[in-house]
This record gives sequence, structure tokens and C-alpha cells, in this order.
Amino acid sequence: MNYYFRLMMILLLTAAVAQAQTSRAATAASYLERGNAWFAKGELDRAIADFDLALAADPGSAGAWCNRGAARSHKRDLDGALADFNRALGLDQRHVQAWVNRGGIRHSKGDMDGAISDYTRAIELNPRLAEAWNNRGIVRVDKQDMVGALADFDRAIKLDSKLAGTYNNRGAARYLTGDFDGAVDDNTRAIKLKPDFAAAYGHRGVARHAKGDAAGAMADYNRAIELDPASAVAYLNRALVWRKRGDWARAIADYDQAIALNPRFADAYCNRGLAQLQQGEEAAAERDFARCLELDPELRANLARLIKESKQQSAARGPR
Repeated sequence: MNYYFRLMMILLLTAAVAQAQTSRAATAASYLERGNAWFAKGELDRAIADFDLALAADPGSAGAWCNRGAARSHKRDLDGALADFNRALGLDQRHVQAWVNRGGIRHSKGDMDGAISDYTRAIELNPRLAEAWNNRGIVRVDKQDMVGALADFDRAIKLDSKLAGTYNNRGAARYLTGDFDGAVDDNTRAIKLKPDFAAAYGHRGVARHAKGDAAGAMADYNRAIELDPASAVAYLNRALVWRKRGDWARAIADYDQAIALNPRFADAYCNRGLAQLQQGEEAAAERDFARCLELDPELRANLARLIKESKQQSAARGPR
């Protein structure tokens, strides 16, 4: 199957602005500021509680609606987040952060055209907002518009050369266009900017493996897993290195871990089944193939091709 990438979408908060205001607005601004501080610490429930208080004090605060939506988005409450961003934009059509953040929710809900529309509006309002260019580039990758995606990532980097996530994203896009050297360069730049960037190590591992540098790829996957042991994607990608080396036992162990971390990871079941076929464990393989198709029926044709190829490889090697 394919390697997996994790592109970095950026959410934006509205700052609490000190200016002449009513006592209710001042109270709302105080809660907004404290909520932003909780958000920065990852204390999302506390952040939402303060944003609730800000809205109780001033229901017309577009910034409070926007920021509560951002917190809800991080908690994967996509419907709640979307409602908050809609409310923010209903109050202020020039609220750039709300356009950017709503674009992220629309993308997460599969509305890619809606996401691009929102990011484009944010760019129209603030052409120098690197995060909006970055996020629109991610959607264009998903739409397989690599020319557009690379142009957006280039623009984001020109505006802010310290966005590690954008280098990581452009590296993934370059990999997908076959520019493996460019991908390694971008992921390396991302790592220099953010040395604990697990996804960038994982992406660089993919590009290095494509260049035939299996040792470098393995080192990068190991580091990605060390930094983020909960990444099912990193285990899946490392298993592909073991598989290509013919080390089926280690490949299966990594697929086991990927599935333990994400029990709905269809490709992990498919790949584990293929490895089990190579080990002669046909019953276990069939169970994995059935689970794979239960989770993602669209993999049926590709899975059938891979099973056929796997059986041909086993036959060519002869009896174990």
C-alpha cells in the first residue's frame, strides 16, 4: 500500500485587545485573554470555560466565538467548532482568523471546495498571512493539485521562513511529485527549525527510503517513534521498510502496534495480512483482509492485486 503523511494545519486565535470599551466588553476581554493562556498550555476544557464566560459577558465578541471554536476543533468537536466560526463570521465578515479556522473545519469534514473558498477569502483580507497560504496548500494536496499546493507552500515560506510545519508540508508535496531530493531538503529544514518534530522525521524517512537509503529511513522512523510513540502512521511506514527487507516478523510486529494504536487503520490490516501470507499464515491473513475491507471497501480492487502479487512472490520462492 502507500506511505502515509500528516500535513500540519494551523489554527489561529484572536488576541484580547486593550482599547476603550464598555465594562462588559472589558470583562469579556479579560476572560478571552485567560482562555487564550489556557489554550496555549493545552488546557482545552479550561479555555472553553473562559471563552464561555467571555461570551456570557459579551455575546457580540467575534473573537470569543472564534477562539472557542478553535478549542472545540482541538477536541475534535467539529460541529461545535463550525457553529462557533459561523457565529464569529456572522458578527464580523472581516474576521480573518475565523475564515482560516472555518476552512480547517470544512477540510476536516470533507468539504474541500468550501475550505479553499474560506482560505482564499482570508488571503484576500490579509495577503501576508502565511498560515492561510499553508492551509490552502494542504487542501490542494488532498485535491491532488500539486502545482497549486507547491505554489501556496512557496508563498507561505516566503512570508514566514520559520514555519517548520510548512517546510514539512512542502516536503510531502515534493515527495508526491517525485522530487525526493527536494522532499529530504524540506524535511531536514523543518527538523532544524523544530528538532522534536516527529512528523518531519517520518516524512524524511519516506523520502529517504524512496531514494534507496533504507538505513537513513529506518533511523528517521525510529526517531519519529521515539518522539511520538502514539503515531500509528510511523509504525506503518517503518513496517514497509522491514517488509522490503524481507523481515516479515518485524514488519508484523510494527503492523500489530499500528493497529493497537488505531484499530480502524484499514491499510494496517491489509499490510499485516500481506505479511502473514508471506509467513504462510493464510487464516490470519484472511481475517485481516476481511477487516480491511470492512473498514474501507474501496480498497477491494487494490487489495486483490496485492494478494495476487504476494502469492506469486511466495510461489517464486518455493516451499518454506
